[in-house]
Amino acid sequence: MLLVAAALCAAAGSAHAEEYSAEATSSRSAREQALKEIPWAKLSRQDQRMTQYVVRKASLFRRSPTHAFDCDPEVFNFLSQHPEVVVNVWNLMGVSNLSLVRRPDDVFQAADQAGAEGALRVMHADYQPDCRNTVVVFADGRYQAGPMPDAIDAHCVLLLRSASRRETNGRTYVTARLDSFVRFENVGADLLAKTLKPLLVKSADHNFTETMKFVSTFSRTAEQRPDGLLNLTQRLDKVDEKTRLELADLCRQTAAKLASTLRSDEAVQLAKLQQPGEDASR
Repeated sequence: MLLVAAALCAAAGSAHAEEYSAEATSSRSAREQALKEIPWAKLSRQDQRMTQYVVRKASLFRRSPTHAFDCDPEVFNFLSQHPEVVVNVWNLMGVSNLSLVRRPDDVFQAADQAGAEGALRVMHADYQPDCRNTVVVFADGRYQAGPMPDAIDAHCVLLLRSASRRETNGRTYVTARLDSFVRFENVGADLLAKTLKPLLVKSADHNFTETMKFVSTFSRTAEQRPDGLLNLTQRLDKVDEKTRLELADLCRQTAAKLASTLRSDEAVQLAKLQQPGEDASR
């Protein structure tokens, strides 16, 4: 379930990139800040109650490492809004057996082959062209495997936030952060979670980091080798036709954007070379 959350991260806020802390934490101050940053007024009353049920007595809270990575904002936003594309690509690459199916009304059904399954619903999403995004996700999950006699049921509230800025090298960097509140329903599971907390948070941090690396690599590949991604797009078998076509167009536009930038830079350099020097102008 936490891996699915990482895949959905490809979501996120209305804060500036420089306002983010770089390290992962489970501190009380980070937890309180996350509670304040949840856009409560934009949630329905029912969603407010469900969110409060989880966050008030959460068994675990984790703020992921904050990552700043080279990425085209349009690519980031597209993958954030279509996590099923990310998971389907992972399936084709053979790096994950996770399945993620989009249902109506921003609901996703997720399952892996290790005994985990769940449903995730986007309660609030605000996407901006500059990636100043805020997304709130509610997840219900169940895990049953190995010698455990009973399944472990859990509810999660995920707050994903991002921002972007253009650096002096001309590249745009996206900054993303994920806050997770997890409430276990089984008393035994709650005790087990506290015992295994170091392992759980390490796994969650790793998943988030690897997902962000993937998004960045996808963006650079769209710029430099769009033909390869266009071929990959045609092989996506768990994504609808409309999304595949939109992804193909995005790859072409991203490559064209880089080509245009390179031509502009070359023109600037050429203009500088053609300018007469100080001595020649006298």
